[in-house]
Amino acid sequence: MLKSKARGRVAGRAAAAGVVSAGLLLGLGALGARADTKTVTYSCTPGTGGTAVTHDFTVTLTASTSAVTGTQYTATLNIQPVTTSAFPAPVQIASGAAIELQPTVSASALPAGMTAGVSTPSPTGTALTASVAAQGSMPPLPMATLTVTPSTGATSVVLTAKDFKISMVAPAGTGGTTTTTPTALYNCVVATTGSTLPAVATIPVTSASASPSASASASASPSASASVSPTPRNTRTVYETVFASPTPAKTKKTRSVQVENTPGGGAATGGGGDAGPDARLFVLTGVALMLAAGGGGLVLRTRRRPVRQ
Repeated sequence: MLKSKARGRVAGRAAAAGVVSAGLLLGLGALGARADTKTVTYSCTPGTGGTAVTHDFTVTLTASTSAVTGTQYTATLNIQPVTTSAFPAPVQIASGAAIELQPTVSASALPAGMTAGVSTPSPTGTALTASVAAQGSMPPLPMATLTVTPSTGATSVVLTAKDFKISMVAPAGTGGTTTTTPTALYNCVVATTGSTLPAVATIPVTSASASPSASASASASPSASASVSPTPRNTRTVYETVFASPTPAKTKKTRSVQVENTPGGGAATGGGGDAGPDARLFVLTGVALMLAAGGGGLVLRTRRRPVRQ
């Protein structure tokens, strides 16, 4: 029972951790999306006036994978009418004319107070090879390329695709001089009903890297003092053996210079043999006298002892 309960608790905790992890992954994925595709309902008013046309469009907004503060990065916007229903041309479009798109994309930066400048060009599609009659299906719309510049301190930029305009650039005149002024075909805004959530793309922003320090460049330069230092020369060592002068040996010639005869004044020269009686005679005489005195004393002592009866 205890083992089964313990296993049940472990399984429950693992399941809860899995649910939390999945939620975090999904939440972070939605928050940090760099591309978004949505079907959005727009209300498009003809440029010539008349009743607005409600139509669904596929909107794809794609941003770069990274951005740096103060540096431009690009994003693309592709808007195409859904083909399940015809999106009519309000007027006839002649062969050789081109379709122009003028989208509106807003950019907001985080944290609060940061800004991001966005430039939205007006792309023009290729010239049509065939004319389109009024109320015929509108030709494809060109894709727009945006440039976004986050300000210093921004950590992320959120792009939102909003309204757009469609115009027609008429072909050049017979003389081939210039093209005429674009003719407005539609002014499209997000409808109040239907699919009203716009396409949104979020991109993280990093700070610009600092320039290399002057100390690093200075340390990279080679040291001149180290290169010009003199190289030590090879040293030659000479060994010399010195012998001590030997003690002069005694020779016959040296001995011959000694005094052979004892000079007069024996005490001064150490010659005692010729000066008188030898001192050993006096020493032996003194020893004999001491022995004689000792022996005489012993004899006298024995004579004084009383005779025991």
